[in-house]
Amino acid sequence: MKKAGAFSFQLTRAGIEARIGEMEKKMERLRTMYESYFMGMERTPPNTPRTEMNRMMLEMQQVPIGNSSLRFRFQSLSQKWVLQSTYWNRTLREIEAGTYRRDVARMQRRMSERGGSITEEEAIALGIPKNRVRAFVERQQRDAAKRAGTRTPSPPTEARRDQEANATSAQNPPTPALPGLSDRDFEGAYRTYLTAHRELGIEALAVPKEKMRSRLGKQLPRILDEQHCEHVRLEVAVEDGKVRLRAWPAEQKG
Repeated sequence: MKKAGAFSFQLTRAGIEARIGEMEKKMERLRTMYESYFMGMERTPPNTPRTEMNRMMLEMQQVPIGNSSLRFRFQSLSQKWVLQSTYWNRTLREIEAGTYRRDVARMQRRMSERGGSITEEEAIALGIPKNRVRAFVERQQRDAAKRAGTRTPSPPTEARRDQEANATSAQNPPTPALPGLSDRDFEGAYRTYLTAHRELGIEALAVPKEKMRSRLGKQLPRILDEQHCEHVRLEVAVEDGKVRLRAWPAEQKG
């Protein structure tokens, strides 16, 4: 019996461009639908459109894309799909566990005004959808019970705060500047790096900022010398589910 081969098909350049454009529109539409569900405007998540989008992604992964600009465009779309899917999955788990941050923020505003625990009726009145009220209320009641048994430490005095600030300053001297890279650019790239980890649900795997700075301090002089440039730019890329921070020449010597 002949074994069936893997699914594949050929598309012209115009066909590939049209297919990628269609997928970009579908992904944006799907993102809007998920946000509507997370906000409580829809009762169920958009599972059918997501299944269709996932099928299209799998199909396009088997299409040879010869044009470099179209290949880059699809790779960017694939990375966005991975990040969005991970964000949706994590948010769905938070809703099921009653820890979704938007619901919690509504509850905290209510509790700051009235205090005490929240009821299902009050949660519904705050705009939390009925299909996730029970899990949310149960979680908040458990958290309230834990807080009731925990003593809140008194705030530090002004003198104590000054002592702590001086000690911190002595223990953490100013860090040296990175060759060819401004602190502002480094901070912005590192925030993007952390966001990518957070969206993938692997925040614990992110390299600490000071350790990343130390690595770059050793690598950048070599990159500047090899590329004959004076400045570099940092780029965040996602490959095989891993987040990488790369340095590229930003300005060539005349």
